[in-house]
This record gives sequence, structure tokens and C-alpha cells, in this order.
Amino acid sequence: MEASPVLLGIVMGFLLSAVNVAAGLAVARRAQRLPVNRATTLVLTAMALRLLAMVVLIVVVLTTFEVNRLAFALTLMVSFFVMVLVESFFLHARHEKSKTPLLRRRRYRRARVPFTVW
Repeated sequence: MEASPVLLGIVMGFLLSAVNVAAGLAVARRAQRLPVNRATTLVLTAMALRLLAMVVLIVVVLTTFEVNRLAFALTLMVSFFVMVLVESFFLHARHEKSKTPLLRRRRYRRARVPFTVW
């Protein structure tokens, strides 16, 4: 049984964007433990290398497999955009969590307000 070109294009586009975002997330998590100058250098270098790798992989996919180019391009674009948003929210949440003191991470203390039920 052979997959249709549309389905193959959708799967390949999603896989390429997932691998790209996973690599970016791994680099960003490693960069969070470094000083700012080294972290910036690491993240920007990784972005350039991932861009080159994506261009090469896109060319390989389009020349090797029989994919529907429209389905491939739309899936790659939409899934990459959504995954980058999720990645940025995840990294922001990790950054904010690392800034809070350990005592406040364990439980949330609500301010005492007089004349309330709780």
C-alpha cells in the first residue's frame, strides 16, 4: 500500500518542523545555564546551522520523495509557526520558574484578607 502524495507531504512537513523545533529547544535549554554572551553566541550559531540544515532537508525531501508541494509547504509553515510559539512559551515559563525562590515554587501563599470566608 502506497501513501498518497498529499499525506506524505503533510507527514514530511510536520516531521521536519518537529525536528527543527526539538533541536532549537535542546540548544536553548543548554544555553540557559551559560553566561549571557556565550548563550547568545550559542543560540545564534545554532539558528544559522538549523536554517542551513532545513534548506538542505527541504531540497532532499522535494527531490527524493513524491510529495504534494503545496501540502508539504503549508504543513511545514503552519506546524513550524505553532511549534515555535509553544517552544517560546515553554522557555519563558522555565525562565520565570527559575527566577522564583524555592520556597514559592512549592506552594502558593494567598494574602490574608480580613472578613473573608477562606
